[in-house]
Amino acid sequence: MAMTLPTEVSRAIESYLGVADRLLPGAVIAAAVAGSVALGAYRPNRSDIDIVAVIGDDWRDRRDLIVRLRLLHLSQLPRLALRAARGRGFSACCNVSFIWQSDLTRPVTGIRPIASHTGEIFEANRAFDVNPVVWKELVDGGIVVRGRAFTEWCLNPEPDRLRPWVTDNLREYWSPLAARLRARPLRSVRALVRRILTSPRGLAASTVVWCVLGPARMHHTLMTGEIIGKEEAGRRALDTFPQHSPITEVALAKVRGARIPSAPPHRQWRELTASAMEDILMNAQTAGKN
Repeated sequence: MAMTLPTEVSRAIESYLGVADRLLPGAVIAAAVAGSVALGAYRPNRSDIDIVAVIGDDWRDRRDLIVRLRLLHLSQLPRLALRAARGRGFSACCNVSFIWQSDLTRPVTGIRPIASHTGEIFEANRAFDVNPVVWKELVDGGIVVRGRAFTEWCLNPEPDRLRPWVTDNLREYWSPLAARLRARPLRSVRALVRRILTSPRGLAASTVVWCVLGPARMHHTLMTGEIIGKEEAGRRALDTFPQHSPITEVALAKVRGARIPSAPPHRQWRELTASAMEDILMNAQTAGKN
């Protein structure tokens, strides 16, 4: 296990891979950490752990592969529930995307994932993190926790696809989310979005983080080609979108584990979050056309 990993990250990954080896003996031949860990933005008790795991090609004919991957995901749920009950949310949760060994060198947008799980959600044949942004995170600062050094992975992050992918992500995910936030919908497709938008208590600070700093990160990548963490995105948003500083400060306080500001009042968070999202997205859309 890499010595540069925070202690709780190292322990979580060691535990996860141990269960994986029992459920899928010899299947996970390589694994690397992306996300906040790779970006140097990991926050103990607040950040999750994003992993790309490589499954050996000798498992391609195993009809029970998806069943075993589901069991691997289910094995993590009691731990997640316990951390959530202690107020730590899904921190130190291993969110994993699985790809085939023979797909490692393929252009990232041409890889068909085996499966993935994020929090309580498991998906076969899908993995959002198999994309140009995460592949750039891996190439620039990913940490191998199993298998060969990154120089031998020969990943192809398709740098020419980075900005088009971000533009599509802003249009297809973040713009509809902002619209649904503004409309106060009764239902939404994904469980995550449903929790974000329909709580009778209004927006949680963690939701403000997701909805404000998520687009802010994508905006920065579109403008510069760089991948940054949530806190840095928040700091930059304060300069780029100063009119939304009050709600951005709420998001930053949550990320930092600091006291949430008393202003703006909680009842205004939804409207202010929607407004911040709309301005960030409009600015990105305009820039994307230039």
